[in-house]
Amino acid sequence: MAAPLAETYGSYIQAINDRDWGLLETMLQPQVTWNYTSYTAEEYIGLITRATIPAPDTKFHIDWLLVDEADQRVAARLLIKGTPRDEFLGIKPNGSGASVEIVEHAFYTFVEGRVAEVRTVIDMEGLREQMR
Repeated sequence: MAAPLAETYGSYIQAINDRDWGLLETMLQPQVTWNYTSYTAEEYIGLITRATIPAPDTKFHIDWLLVDEADQRVAARLLIKGTPRDEFLGIKPNGSGASVEIVEHAFYTFVEGRVAEVRTVIDMEGLREQMR
């Protein structure tokens, strides 16, 4: 029997936090659609990798989670915490070395227990405010 979707999603976030890209790939369909663009699993992992490089200590924390087992869908409010050293999501750090925390709302569709589609909305204004 497959693991409950909440557990699977928690493992997915943990793999990202651990930078365990090999494990993460096993949690993805061969093609993943992110914000309406299709990527191979490898390309999708590359997007995540590039997003964490400017703030190497970036961690994702599940603030709240809504799971629909029947339709294999997950909605999550994530808190993303990190200390930007370089330009982060197009915004240059202010030089203070301070950590930032931003909110991401993410919606996932799973197929056969693996991520097939992701839609995300990030609080860019909150990030800009913190990096001034």
